[in-house]
Amino acid sequence: MIAVLASITSCKEDDDLYPQLGNDPRNLTEIISETSDLSTLSGLLVQAGLDETLRTTTTYTVFAPNNAAMSDAGAGSLTDEELQNALLNHVLSTVTADFASTFTTGYLTTLATGPDGNNLSLYVNTNADLTLNGVASLVDNAYDWGATNGVLHTVDNALLPPTVTDHAMANPDYSMFAAALEASGLDATLAGADVYTVFAPNNSAFEMFMTEVNGAFGWATLDDIPTDVLQQVLTYHVVAGENVVAEEVDGTVQTSVQGESFSITGTVIDDASYTNANIVLTDVQAVNGIIHGVDKVLLPEGVFQDVLSATLNIVERCNDRGFTTFLQAVDMVGLTSSLSSDELTALAPNNDAFVALFATVNNFESLDEFDTPEELAVLTDLVNYHLHSGTLLSSNLTDGGTISTLYGDDITVDLSGDNPKLLPTFSEAIPSQIITSNIGATNGVIHEINRVLVPDALVSALGIETGESGLCPVSDPSLVFFDWDANGPWWGNVNAENDASLSIDGSSYGRANFQTGGTGWQDLFWRNDASTFNGAATVGSNLSEYSLKFDINVIEPLTAGQFRIRFHSDAVDAFYDWAPWNDTGEPFTTDGWETVEIPLSVLGVPDFSLVNQEFGMAFEGADVLLNFAIDNVRFDSPGCGGPDPVDDPSLVFFDWDANGPWWGNVNAENDAAISLDGTNYGRANFQTGGTGWQDLFWRNDPSTFNGASTVGSNLGAYVLKFDIYTIEPLSAGQFRIRFNDSDGVDAFYDWAPWNDTGEPLDTEGGWTTISIPCSVLGVPDFSLVDAEFGMAFEGADVLLNFAIDNVRFEEL
Repeated sequence: MIAVLASITSCKEDDDLYPQLGNDPRNLTEIISETSDLSTLSGLLVQAGLDETLRTTTTYTVFAPNNAAMSDAGAGSLTDEELQNALLNHVLSTVTADFASTFTTGYLTTLATGPDGNNLSLYVNTNADLTLNGVASLVDNAYDWGATNGVLHTVDNALLPPTVTDHAMANPDYSMFAAALEASGLDATLAGADVYTVFAPNNSAFEMFMTEVNGAFGWATLDDIPTDVLQQVLTYHVVAGENVVAEEVDGTVQTSVQGESFSITGTVIDDASYTNANIVLTDVQAVNGIIHGVDKVLLPEGVFQDVLSATLNIVERCNDRGFTTFLQAVDMVGLTSSLSSDELTALAPNNDAFVALFATVNNFESLDEFDTPEELAVLTDLVNYHLHSGTLLSSNLTDGGTISTLYGDDITVDLSGDNPKLLPTFSEAIPSQIITSNIGATNGVIHEINRVLVPDALVSALGIETGESGLCPVSDPSLVFFDWDANGPWWGNVNAENDASLSIDGSSYGRANFQTGGTGWQDLFWRNDASTFNGAATVGSNLSEYSLKFDINVIEPLTAGQFRIRFHSDAVDAFYDWAPWNDTGEPFTTDGWETVEIPLSVLGVPDFSLVNQEFGMAFEGADVLLNFAIDNVRFDSPGCGGPDPVDDPSLVFFDWDANGPWWGNVNAENDAAISLDGTNYGRANFQTGGTGWQDLFWRNDPSTFNGASTVGSNLGAYVLKFDIYTIEPLSAGQFRIRFNDSDGVDAFYDWAPWNDTGEPLDTEGGWTTISIPCSVLGVPDFSLVDAEFGMAFEGADVLLNFAIDNVRFEEL
């Protein structure tokens, strides 16, 4: 009874799934062999040994070409292997009853195979009458035939294994791509025996492309596009010799038949144009390759440049790209017309680049402050330093080569890293990266850069502090007692001058330019009004905490005589003779402005607050040409401040650019206005929310602990350094530095400078270098550290808002 019930149930299920089974159920082979209009197919199935396959209990859907369809299929010319694959392309393996009413538009997979043994795709279109691969339709009253092992549909055309071209033509969403293939003659190539991977633009993508070329060249149809241009575009979508499936494309660079490459990240394709493409259809498998659909026509560099060049000039293109500050500078110096018509290459700083410039120069806070003829001349030079006569594409740049400029100085090209960089003649400048290259225009090309390029000769005019010349910033303007701007009258042979090409800060400086005519005393600059001796009362007798500083720019080197500095009070008339050429045996000269620092303890003044008569400087002892500029004679804190340079990059183990992954709440950032060297730094910007442990940055891979083996146990010879920039001052909690040897010492060092000084940690809008002796860190041997190393914060609910860079070891 159980067997009978099971039989009845099975028959009932068959009836439900395949209602045409009737009282005489047959398998697929039996239906085909017993249907006169399928006799040709039946014979071929027997010849290929597939008739037995369609007798099995495995469930299939078969699209059976009738005799008329098979007579046109050319099956007689196929090899046995080709015949079997062609027949299998009519068969789907299925677990459902695939009746005509259940199909939806899209791709199915047949039992036929193509490159790498991948099963071929079958495109089903149900938008009107059901069609298959764009070539076959159901035969009236001869479909939905239920069998014991599936469903059979009679079709009016053979479904031979489709080529890449066949698939392109089958899907109406890619009809414009198919038409372009035909117009270019590439359709025959992609229907051949060679294997190709094709990234096919859909109709929306082609419509946008046609809009672009219509606007640029007036090409309204595919026939209007020159064949060579169309071939360049289409072959840029084709990769020869490979059947690259979707799961393999991420992170690859594909070299096209056209010759140029494009990169793929995830499903995003980065071609030569500004706009990336997205892969929107994957793995349409053909017998000679595979298709992936994309939502934009990919453009090789030459075609992209031609499109751009036909539409906007350099000024219009810069405006289109948002380089508004650069255009403002161009307009202020009267170069808009030239940039609109002359053939030029513009190295266009983006707006962030100008933010970074005005964050680092002292003489100007914005373009609006270039308002005198002299200052506009400086701005003209600066703009011309970003212009090259002629068109220079990125492919023309060579590592170590130079770019000539309208200003005159060259720019050096550095292609050694991942991103191309430009080096101005100001050697201390942070290199500028080329962010976007080859932005086309009607009269040349534009390269977007992220730093304003500064030639060496404009450093002083802009007021850029340089470590090379030793120019130190003025720490406290209230301690400046000679600046040739105010502070009362003076006398002597130094006169106030304000040449924009010399001024440090856009204001006046003192200028000496005369022959002494003998060895006698030459007054340079003097006052004797104690009320103008700024800082004297502040310094008083506290000689160790202050220095005398002045900034000097020597136009003619000095080799003889001496400067005499005098501070005269009722009690002491103190003189100090300054003649550095006597100490070095070399002429005294400067590379631009340089800060001279003299300890107060050597000046012979016990208490500066008592000076009530002459104070200033003279020269005597030689008949020489005195030709120099001087500024900011002042009291100041010893030293120059600012971050220390990195002595040995190989000892840097956190720089947020490379060296392996890290974890914690510090993230990589590269704000041009903050970056210390043009590269990434670590940025913390969050509220701790309590007193507990807050991870900042960590690694535990010894291979990335650069310098650990170099330092080893030689603790007395090295220090730990890092550069820090506090956006918000810190006054509570503590940084915890950890170096963990998993089978040895787990060392912690707590750093909280506010506890030592009683003052918040505030770098006052700039970077400073922190130095900690390795001997106090509690690590006996850094080469043994093999677990966590890095930094955390704990002990206070505070806002952590700072940047950090170049965590490193450095030799004393």
